[in-house]
Amino acid sequence: MTVEMSTYVVAEVSQQADLVKTIRLLDVPTAMPGQFFLIWLPGIDEKPISVSNQTSAGTEFTICGVGPWSTAMLQVEAGDRVGLRGPFGNGFALADNTLLVGGGMGVAPLRYLAHRLMEEGRSFDLVVGARDASSLIFREEFGRWGARFATDNGDLGHVGTVTELLSEMLRLRAYDSLYACGPEGMLAAVRVIADEHEMAYQLALERLMKCGIGLCGHCCMEGSGLRLCVEGPVLTREMLDGTAEFGLPHRDGSGRRRT
Repeated sequence: MTVEMSTYVVAEVSQQADLVKTIRLLDVPTAMPGQFFLIWLPGIDEKPISVSNQTSAGTEFTICGVGPWSTAMLQVEAGDRVGLRGPFGNGFALADNTLLVGGGMGVAPLRYLAHRLMEEGRSFDLVVGARDASSLIFREEFGRWGARFATDNGDLGHVGTVTELLSEMLRLRAYDSLYACGPEGMLAAVRVIADEHEMAYQLALERLMKCGIGLCGHCCMEGSGLRLCVEGPVLTREMLDGTAEFGLPHRDGSGRRRT
């Protein structure tokens, strides 16, 4: 982990979907799938972003333009500089015979996880969901790995939610555990399904993370006191059992619960 901020030249920018781009940086510290870095855009802000891939060719971060910082990040071009510190947090523990479940932008860190599982020769299957085919990022790559898709409008794969497709997959065969990343409502549904099948799981959660080292308290989970920037963002069943706010609206920077 590198707490100090360092600047990196953007080697490449590619577009995955409308308002979604990937930047590639060189010589970034090694991270486990599920870990995140804090990326600083001078004059704008600093935000946590998970790694969407890391190879000898560089480290990739995939960003969706939804607010001031992420919208500004979409304007970054090759040759520009960004600040970076990390990696932070607790990543996925790699295992065999797993089912990977991703929704929305949560499929980005699952892409890196899939790469690492393949590198280690571990067996896994993939189910990936989005609103529609045009917003399903890395679709061709996931397709080459045999992923099954779900779209809300039905223009690709299963018509409906990715958790419906997950239930279908679990009726077809048994897996030892689940990995999941996506909106928290989706993760809450994945948790219920995994509990019904008495399966182990690892869920990657999202909260407001500022310091990255567990001091500021912005990402603490009620009940357990877990700091997602340190003990998370990937949590197991045992870790979630003591948490009272899983599935509830997130708090904003002032600590107020969003409605």
